[in-house]
Amino acid sequence: MTSAPPSSAEGLSPAVRSIGSGTVFAMAVACAFAVANTYYNQPMMVNMARDMSVPETSAGFITTATQAGYTVGLLLLAPLGDIFERRRLILLVVALLIIALLGAGAAPSFGMLLGASFFVGMFSISAQYIIPMAAQLAPPEKRGSVIGIIMSGLLTGILGARTLAGFVAEYANWRTMFVIAALIMIAIAALIRLTFPKVAPTSSLGYGALMRSLLPLWRAEPVLREATVVAALAFATFNIFWTTLTPHLASPELGYGPSVAGLFGLIGMVGAFAATIAGRLADRVPSRQMIGASTLLMLISFAVMGVGGHLIIGLVIGVIILDIALQGVQITSQTRIFGLQPNARNRINTIFMTAYFIGGTAGSLIGTLAWQYNGWRGVSAAGIGIATLGLVLHLLGPRLFGNKARKQD
Repeated sequence: MTSAPPSSAEGLSPAVRSIGSGTVFAMAVACAFAVANTYYNQPMMVNMARDMSVPETSAGFITTATQAGYTVGLLLLAPLGDIFERRRLILLVVALLIIALLGAGAAPSFGMLLGASFFVGMFSISAQYIIPMAAQLAPPEKRGSVIGIIMSGLLTGILGARTLAGFVAEYANWRTMFVIAALIMIAIAALIRLTFPKVAPTSSLGYGALMRSLLPLWRAEPVLREATVVAALAFATFNIFWTTLTPHLASPELGYGPSVAGLFGLIGMVGAFAATIAGRLADRVPSRQMIGASTLLMLISFAVMGVGGHLIIGLVIGVIILDIALQGVQITSQTRIFGLQPNARNRINTIFMTAYFIGGTAGSLIGTLAWQYNGWRGVSAAGIGIATLGLVLHLLGPRLFGNKARKQD
């Protein structure tokens, strides 16, 4: 597979220019609805398992399959953003996503549902083209703020997806939700076509050479290594909670349906508002301080839910802290890495986000197993353990990753 060389040919945006607020807003909306597709199944998964006549304790594997698909998409597809015109590539991936969503909605068996869920995740990666695109177009002094706005939209999509899917599953059925999701993505494709600029590729490498360049990038950038490992553990911690929330709420102890699980998405919207603040802070506060404080908050959130997670108020307080903490880690980490090698932003983002979602997939699996073997107590212990590991690795980061202190860190 080959590509056009980087250029500023007619109709293509130069490498860096001012990005308008309307474009930033459209990017935030597109990211929100693209990433939402990987989270619609979380409040519905108990209903999906029942409908497929499999044990409810296996429901978490639906989420795990989707996260695994997203991880594979990040590794194999996200690097293409460096070698192809970005808008056309995004539209192609969205078209494949629409097909996968319709396949999930029509799946006749649990095995086929898991397969369709994998492809839904794999083709939901549009945000991983859009975020580097925004970083490329934004002036360096505003990069954190722009990423923060788009990440706010992305988090709104993650949390809003749970709310929407929870209500649809409660009052219609989960298959209807996948049809609605496909229709939404048709509208998003039109928005992208009308509002996104064309952006020239930044590399003339072929696909094979592009993929081979990932490991040298990893070896060459200690900041990338540190940021990636800590963020992956943060997302693992995040997914331990969200993968097990619906079974916990549906357990005899609490006895709530999918609509209540969906309402937790609205509660978590506090984190979406925090994303814009985190973006501004990422431009001003030393990044290692910001990430350290955020990883500590993740540990505190699971301590709160471990003690009070058998009450709704304990879960509410915990999820607010958890969502704010994740945004602090992710946005600050991405602001750091996007300043490393401008011509390789998609590949740097690929490394970061692939590891990030490997962490997320592992967190989903750990959460599912912890729930199966020891209920909410096991989930809380797993969350505290992974959050503590992330905090320790962050504190030891300069020593472990060879990351000499830099002024901006």
